Amino acid sequence: MITVIGIYLFIVIGFIAKKKFPEIHEKSFVIMSVYFLQPFLTLWGLMLKPINLSTANAPLSYLAIIFISFIFTFSLAKLFFKGKNQNVVTITALVGNTGNLGIPLSLALWGNDGAFWATIINISNILFIYSFAIFFYAGKFNIENAKKIFKIPIIWVGIIAVILNTNQIMFNSDIMKILQMGAFSSMVIQLIIFGIYTANIKIHKIDKKLSLAIVFEKFIILPIVGYVFLQFLELNPLLSKVILLEVMVPVAVSNVNLAALFNTEPEKVAWFVILTSILFIPYFLIVEKFI
Repeated sequence: MITVIGIYLFIVIGFIAKKKFPEIHEKSFVIMSVYFLQPFLTLWGLMLKPINLSTANAPLSYLAIIFISFIFTFSLAKLFFKGKNQNVVTITALVGNTGNLGIPLSLALWGNDGAFWATIINISNILFIYSFAIFFYAGKFNIENAKKIFKIPIIWVGIIAVILNTNQIMFNSDIMKILQMGAFSSMVIQLIIFGIYTANIKIHKIDKKLSLAIVFEKFIILPIVGYVFLQFLELNPLLSKVILLEVMVPVAVSNVNLAALFNTEPEKVAWFVILTSILFIPYFLIVEKFI
């Protein structure tokens, strides 16, 4: 619980900073995070443990659930929304807070074993964000957006890290400490960015229809798809629990980064992060008994 409170502390810092100093330019923070700090997080996460066939069940199962859920979110968006809102409804709920919230929660509930599986799943979520979700935030696929996407270093750093890890080329402890500093800085600045964007939200402009769609997807569609899918697999019981938890965590702050980078309703997306983060607390207290 203390860890969760700490997460919200950095969000409040970003919120207060923007309210106190309106001249803060939030997109500068986004650029610093996406282009300079998140590569440290990606490289550090992918080099924590050896990647082999036995650990592949976790990310593959998680991604299968996400892509099956995508069929439902895409259909919902096509039926009821237009323009940028259609892209937001399609992808936002699928990008969960598997890192900043999923890992600490798994550690608190199931110890180091839970944290290990949560870390592996978080890595697959990062790869999903920057190889698939990013195209929806970019909107139309044109040369300009393609250049932005392929300039994002996380994609290339992730590929390099997987190649190194699978070839058993690992970093020593000193290098890992340096990467860890960058990784932790990345997590903190992401939370501050989230707080800055929440300060820009105008309550009277909240789209209730859009909010309802995101909540329905996040807390109804994804958990049901996850639960049903896991019934067909013979996974380690602990792994199944961690996967189900990671599917249910609130919308990730990374959504705000991408929405800001491609001007796809960042204030609305920031609101969805707040909304799902608030609702997650009572929701989790109810469903925890069934995990």
